[in-house]
Amino acid sequence: MKECMECGKKLGIIEGYNHPTKGKEYLLCSSCFDTVSVSVDKWNEFISPYIGFFNKESSTSEDMQKIRQNITNGIKNVQSRVNKLLSHNTNQNINDNLTTVSQHNIDTYSV
Repeated sequence: MKECMECGKKLGIIEGYNHPTKGKEYLLCSSCFDTVSVSVDKWNEFISPYIGFFNKESSTSEDMQKIRQNITNGIKNVQSRVNKLLSHNTNQNINDNLTTVSQHNIDTYSV
C-alpha cells in the first residue's frame, strides 16, 4: 500500500495523484494534490514572464538599440514638456513685465 508523499495518508489501490512537478513516483492524496496544484499554478503565473529571458540567445546589440531608443524617446518627451512649460512661463513673464512698464509710464506721465 502506498502513502501520500505530503501528509502520509494511506492510499488505496486506485487512489493517488501524480505530483505535478516530481512525477509519478510521488503520489498525493486528493487534498494534498489540490494544495500542491494551486501552489504550482501560482509559481507558473509568477515565473512565466521571465522564462524566455534566461534561455534566449545573446542579442546584446539589438537589446542595447531597443534600450537606447526607449531612453531617447523618454528624454525627447521630457524636453518637449520642459520647453512647453518654459515658453508658457516666458510668455507670462513678458506679459507681466509689459503690464508693469505700461502702468509705470501711465503713473509717471499722469502727474
